[in-house]
Amino acid sequence: MPAAADVPGMPEEFTGPVAYSDRWLWIGIALLVLVLAYYLVSWWVTRPPRVPTVPRRAVDVPDAQQQHLALIDDLAARVRSGDVGPREGHQQLSELVRSYVAAVSTLPARTMALADFRDRAPRELVEAIELMYPPEFAPDPADPLATFEDAVGRSRDLVSTWG
Repeated sequence: MPAAADVPGMPEEFTGPVAYSDRWLWIGIALLVLVLAYYLVSWWVTRPPRVPTVPRRAVDVPDAQQQHLALIDDLAARVRSGDVGPREGHQQLSELVRSYVAAVSTLPARTMALADFRDRAPRELVEAIELMYPPEFAPDPADPLATFEDAVGRSRDLVSTWG
């Protein structure tokens, strides 16, 4: 660009347009990168942990169903005869259902709490576990044998249809 003195009719003190400093552009880009990095790091740090899927060996589901149904029937007979109390029966029934689910699926059912089941398990499994949970941990309800019979029915249905 010619100097102001070279342009005819321009006063000498006129110097022409002043360019913006590149420094402000780079400061703006750096701030934008910092904000994006903050959100990416926040997202990465706060995301839920991945649950590793453990490879399972092939399981014969019909055999597992028959075995667990027989164990449920045996437990129900022992509770009805009075050899096992209803509370302990609920505990053992919960363990049988959890054992079956762990055997035929990738859910770590044996170590899951009720909240974990609610977050990650199918509705019918959650309903069966919810039915067993209160008598398993609380004092005996008004009719413990009736709640146990309901839990046995739900457990049999679940084992029969799961897989």
